[in-house]
Amino acid sequence: MPTSCVLFATVCLPLIATAAMSGKSSAEKMLTNMIQPLFLAIVVGLMIGVTLLRRDERRVGWLMVCGACLMWVLSSSIFDSFVVETWESSIESSVPTVSEPFDYVIVLGGGTSVTPDGRAQLGQSGDRVGYAARLYLAGIAKNLVTTGDNMKMSGVLSGEFKPQEDPSQQTKQIWIDLGVPASVISELPGQNTSSEMAALKEHPEYWQDKRCGILTSAFHLPRAVKLAERAGVRALPIAADYRSSSGPWTVNHFLPEAEGLVRLQMIFKEWIAMRISR
Repeated sequence: MPTSCVLFATVCLPLIATAAMSGKSSAEKMLTNMIQPLFLAIVVGLMIGVTLLRRDERRVGWLMVCGACLMWVLSSSIFDSFVVETWESSIESSVPTVSEPFDYVIVLGGGTSVTPDGRAQLGQSGDRVGYAARLYLAGIAKNLVTTGDNMKMSGVLSGEFKPQEDPSQQTKQIWIDLGVPASVISELPGQNTSSEMAALKEHPEYWQDKRCGILTSAFHLPRAVKLAERAGVRALPIAADYRSSSGPWTVNHFLPEAEGLVRLQMIFKEWIAMRISR
């Protein structure tokens, strides 16, 4: 098979199919995805592998072709969405309602960051913070608890973070800006999920004989619930920040993209952390 066939199968054919089924704008979007480094590297890898096979260098040729194909599959949205959705649905999230409000909702840190001028901002997992504020403003959560502080560095990297750089401080500031009274907001320390649960264990007034919920990203919820149970904390799981894809599939979803590998890495990290109870 000549390299021209590789180019036609990986570039021309998907573009033609997308233009025919979804129109010019979708084809232009696909073309933008095709000039990204990961896609170009995979196509080049396939072309080199095919060239080596034609030269009868089968061992290295098949290694290149199989490696490129494996990377294509692993980084495609159709594959990583299946993995992420399976992981996120491994635990059933509570559906908050006004008829059964929560006394406390514990929001795990990791949904914020700070700008260079010191302003708290929502991060990639910011739906944790926004969803909790919505629950309070809708009368579904009576009190909010935010967790997270920064690690203290030592040795050659010794130094201290400023108070506003603590995730809990950032979350609190955003909630207050959104109209949540400071009187209903509490803070807990914690530099990772296990230490957050250890801190929560020391405050049974938030969860003992109370309707309490632990709110975090859907991909993080299975690990958070397991660690809460291990610490003896009784709380209902509340999912936010879903990462699985929704909507109809298109040809674009079958193409490799770097974000697919990032999502797979995220799930693998959660799986490893769950195995070592961190």
